[in-house]
Amino acid sequence: MANERLLPLPELERKVGFKHTKIYQLIRDGVFPAGKMIQGKRLWRETEIDAWIERQWASAS
Repeated sequence: MANERLLPLPELERKVGFKHTKIYQLIRDGVFPAGKMIQGKRLWRETEIDAWIERQWASAS
């Protein structure tokens, strides 16, 4: 985890293809990683997002 990359919201939006409103709705619904507040900024661990993407892809029709 020493090389863990943290994604700010603009990068997260590009990575998952959703705008912030959709991301926060998914967080409220409990189906998307919430990230953490670090020094006043919400950041997401890239490995958690990659795992979420893989789960979505695997369950898609």
